[in-house]
Amino acid sequence: MPEVFHPFASFGLQERKPMRFEADVFECEVEGEIPPELEGSYFRSGGDRQYPSLEDDIILNGDGMVSAFHFEDGHVSFRSRYVQTERLKAERGARRRLYGHYRNKYTDDPSVSNLPQRDNTGNTYAFEHHGKLFALREDSRPYELDMDTLETKGVGDFGDLKSTALTAHPKIDPETGEWWSYGVFADGEPSTTASLHVFDRDGKLVREQMFETPYPGLSHDWGVTREHLVFPIMPLVADDARLRKGGAYYEYDPDLPSKWGVMPRDGDPAKDMRWFDIPGLVMGHVMNAYTEGDRVILDTPASPGNCFSFFADKAGRFPTMPETITQITRIVFDLSKPDDEAVSLHPVEGALGDMPKIDDRFAMSKHSIGYFALRDFPQMGVGQIMWDQVGLGGELRVHELAGAAAQEPVFIPRRPDAPEGDGFILTVVDRFEEKRADLLILDGNDVSKPPLATIKLPFAMPMAFHGCWVPSEKAA
Repeated sequence: MPEVFHPFASFGLQERKPMRFEADVFECEVEGEIPPELEGSYFRSGGDRQYPSLEDDIILNGDGMVSAFHFEDGHVSFRSRYVQTERLKAERGARRRLYGHYRNKYTDDPSVSNLPQRDNTGNTYAFEHHGKLFALREDSRPYELDMDTLETKGVGDFGDLKSTALTAHPKIDPETGEWWSYGVFADGEPSTTASLHVFDRDGKLVREQMFETPYPGLSHDWGVTREHLVFPIMPLVADDARLRKGGAYYEYDPDLPSKWGVMPRDGDPAKDMRWFDIPGLVMGHVMNAYTEGDRVILDTPASPGNCFSFFADKAGRFPTMPETITQITRIVFDLSKPDDEAVSLHPVEGALGDMPKIDDRFAMSKHSIGYFALRDFPQMGVGQIMWDQVGLGGELRVHELAGAAAQEPVFIPRRPDAPEGDGFILTVVDRFEEKRADLLILDGNDVSKPPLATIKLPFAMPMAFHGCWVPSEKAA
């Protein structure tokens, strides 16, 4: 008997249902004028279940859905396709659900109990490096996709990499072109084993070092500066015994502090890591990180409780809304001080939201501008922080949305040598009442201005997590 589709839990205590369609829109409707500098493609990845899931499913368990907005001569076309993973192909072959709860192989149909890459859905980040497009998820090896058609080519070649996991938040060094990455649970099971790894500008593995984390906690994003690495471990703990009982992959432990490993960029993580405690703080994403002398500065949306609202705590309690709200916060690690004095937190007033981004040409170095999806309900939109003015009379710039919410904003420079922030913000906006989506093009110097152009889609879209812009000359 066919199964029904259950709502799945999303962020912000929301519930959603999968949309389950691939689409092509040749020649999208455009309101306004596309800036002539925008020649290339904007790729995004999110989760959308093709087949019904078990009850109490979560958004992180969706099949990878990659979408692309192709810009050419002032015209825009759209395409979306499922990532054809081994997991999805097995379900399509059976024409039914085979996989159970998020990262819990003990809830699967027995026919797929030994499938490698069981959790690899490619649903988190559409990421380009060395002329190749990848669909990333933090517990797996990324799939490679064709940039034009979004056809799935297969799992990428990562050389002699030992880690089974590559973070869904890699960092590209704008000076060397290197792909910096890491993976927790690097041996494939909930554990304290982690891996630091680096690929050169051509995608060749040039460094891998194994190390241990303080506990088997969630680590979704990290910080890389020109001199240091920062590894955050959050108190959402994985446990195989709980999985065997059919429980959730992560469980929030409010009695544990978040742990922050800081080490020299050229050091050995097994020997040179210094771990700091930050109690009562949970984060998922990093805007950027940089080093000034003995101070390592990291900007992140941080919450006072569990912002991963679909995971209960060890008492079985789910968080309340105030506990899940993230605020852009500057964390400073002063390495000249003792551990218990080294950390200071500096939240930015009014900067409530997530999905932070910068002008990536300034990654790993000091940045003066940051962008994020503003989520200060009922005020929703896109926020812009002028960091040099914070606390000095400067104001938070906001592009306000009515009856809508923005997904991740991505910055594209006007030209390669343009000043920081001189360019464009692309962000998909969910129009709730109209049940459809737009892609807004905003002025990167001041997002509060009206959109330069609006690309309209005649349908809604699944939530995408993270994406990237690929200029046309790189995609050629």
